[in-house]
Amino acid sequence: MGARGTWLVVGVVATVVAAVVSLGEAGGSLARLSDSASTAEGPVVVTSGSAALTLGTLSLPTDPLYPGLTLNGPVTVTNDGTVGLTLGVAGATVTSVHADTRPVPALVLGLGTASSATDCRAGRTAPVWSGAAADTAPAVAAPTSVVLAAGESRILCVSVAMSDDGRSTSQGLSDLALSLRVTGTQV
Repeated sequence: MGARGTWLVVGVVATVVAAVVSLGEAGGSLARLSDSASTAEGPVVVTSGSAALTLGTLSLPTDPLYPGLTLNGPVTVTNDGTVGLTLGVAGATVTSVHADTRPVPALVLGLGTASSATDCRAGRTAPVWSGAAADTAPAVAAPTSVVLAAGESRILCVSVAMSDDGRSTSQGLSDLALSLRVTGTQV
């Protein structure tokens, strides 16, 4: 076999190797995809649903409040929207009809969920939020762990407590008004 035969064998082997390598690269999972869509027919509208929250009437006991006592009252909350909502507390205030508001006690307020109005009134509900009444509303609502699915109703339990060191000037105030603002944020 001369030089010409050797080059012929080398050329055939090189061609076979190149063909095998090319076939190996052509298989596998390589792909180049692209897609596009035209909005020539008008703007694209993305809809996220609606948020709507309804609260029933809060029913707090009318028992006298004294240092160390906690009163609990149920209120029904309903998500009337089409998206889930996480509840939050955006503000709490206590006011008095007295001209001098200094005797208004510093009350500790709480909000939780209850399996029934009876459980709430009996104090068998732990608050998932608690705070004191303030003159200014917070910039952002304090979130709770309460999530309502669209169309779902739950019983919330609002608690009002006077701390053990309640001032004696709070005695006899039977006309305090409590305001607790509950918000819903889309999940």
